[in-house]
Amino acid sequence: MNRVVIFYGSRSAFEQIIPKRDCRNLTDLVMEIDTDNRSFVVEIPDKPVEEKKKTLVENFIIESDEYSGVREHVILNFANFLAKLNVNNLYIQNPPIAISSQIEKLYTQVEIIRQEYKAISKDNLVELYNNYQNKIKGQNKALKLLLQALYPLTNPNRKKPVVILFYGDTGLGKTETAHAISDVVKERLFRKQFSMFQNNQFATYLFGGTHYEKSFAKELLDRESNVILLDEFDKANSTFHSAFYQLFDEGIYEDQNYHLELKNSIIICTSNYKTVDDIKNKLGKAIFSRFDSVIKFDDLSTDSKNQIAFMQFEEKYNAYTKSEQLIIDSFDIRDKLIEKCTQCNNAREISHLIDDTFALVLLTNLIS
Repeated sequence: MNRVVIFYGSRSAFEQIIPKRDCRNLTDLVMEIDTDNRSFVVEIPDKPVEEKKKTLVENFIIESDEYSGVREHVILNFANFLAKLNVNNLYIQNPPIAISSQIEKLYTQVEIIRQEYKAISKDNLVELYNNYQNKIKGQNKALKLLLQALYPLTNPNRKKPVVILFYGDTGLGKTETAHAISDVVKERLFRKQFSMFQNNQFATYLFGGTHYEKSFAKELLDRESNVILLDEFDKANSTFHSAFYQLFDEGIYEDQNYHLELKNSIIICTSNYKTVDDIKNKLGKAIFSRFDSVIKFDDLSTDSKNQIAFMQFEEKYNAYTKSEQLIIDSFDIRDKLIEKCTQCNNAREISHLIDDTFALVLLTNLIS
């Protein structure tokens, strides 16, 4: 074989290093070989059986989403599968350990390429500071603590991730802050909603199951960003917190199928706890001690609610057509609606109130 490449990173980055012509993928080749194996061979006495030629593959490309589409035995016996082919160049994205270990035993020259994710810079921190209040209101204290927590990542000698816990009521800007960080880094945010996992499915997701099942480790390998959001981390059963100890301490995560290292990453966990004591009691000291920073998002002041209402009114108003805007203008609701929004508890309630009011005004006009 001329070239063997194992690539760890996102699909978009993988596509930049693979050939664009004369390529075959794992799914097609598995189907082709399975079809050949089911074919009958008629043996004629005294006539030698012709040895079947191996399929010639110039560039064998395996993307990470293909492992879930083939049977387990193909992965566990990948070396035997490969022996049925005549491959010139092999490119594999985010292989499970079962495949990578076989490849490294088969070939002495294996190129290991890891995607270089963007690290947050001092310029990024300045940009975040300057733009933050354009998106998120009333969280100046949280912003200062956040910048302080992120600053160590600007040190080129820093390797381990920064792990931050945001806490406070819903709709105060915790998730939006994670998006703001990814925006300045200019990489797509990796986000997992932990409220979706409440049972044994979560154990398989975290610790690994069969190769066709979803796993946290595999999705981390496929990520396009080093900004990682574990939304509603408090909703995860505390039984599973041990899965994050090494990730938070060293940036290393592994399950029974995959191993990965997250260098210089930003890991943000959100929760709806009201106080630090609540966090310690509910999450426990073992996981609490692993957060580099615990940042509170304050309840919104009347002035902050007013600013949010004004900003969202303009944004939602501008999304309507000119004729719809004229109808909204005719009801003269702007000042009253913004004042009403100050009675809401958070930005999410403000957003719903403005949406509902616009819808009622336009519907009233439609049916009158």
